[in-house]
Amino acid sequence: MPVKALRAYAPAKRPQRGARGELKRKQILDAAAKVLARRGYIGTQLSEIAAEAGTLAGSLYYHFESREELLEEVLHEGVDQSFSHARKVLDELPQGSTPLERLCAAVSAHLKFQLVESDYARAAAHSMGQAPQDVWRRVNERFRKYGKFFDDLIEAAMKSGELDPRVNRSALRMLIIGAANYAPEWYRQSGALDADQLSALLVRLLVRGAGTGC
Repeated sequence: MPVKALRAYAPAKRPQRGARGELKRKQILDAAAKVLARRGYIGTQLSEIAAEAGTLAGSLYYHFESREELLEEVLHEGVDQSFSHARKVLDELPQGSTPLERLCAAVSAHLKFQLVESDYARAAAHSMGQAPQDVWRRVNERFRKYGKFFDDLIEAAMKSGELDPRVNRSALRMLIIGAANYAPEWYRQSGALDADQLSALLVRLLVRGAGTGC
């Protein structure tokens, strides 16, 4: 059903949400993340989100003013969850971990989180460049902060001598994270490699492809 038609279902004023309303809103967001992870921004239909959430398409407007508001919130959450997860993994590393070990742990965590651990992360990766310009500008602000996080890790590993400082840091980050972000497009859990093996392979490519011993 087209968006304009669905807008007719929207109440004049959305009621304040109690605990039950917040739970339903979370269920809708979770459903939208699943659909976005499968379809991307362009291919996602409100009717499919509603079916996934076990509700009617028109009822979505009791919680979100528009399709764009709903999908944008999922994308923000996808970036935020990925960032929080990567930082948590680093916080749990043993004291004395080297800069390269920290970088590899973050890269591995990022890839596995997208492949098998978070619909929101996959939704954000699958929707890159598909959202309207104003929506994507806001989402991309969070992506840039996350990218800076990886850039700092790469810089630290270069300063420690574990990565070759002659390598273009920005290009290296884009290649590694770009490969990780695209992996959900082709990865299948029934394939030859599981998520742990695939993340180990990406780390191996990082270390042996940019390490000082090359």
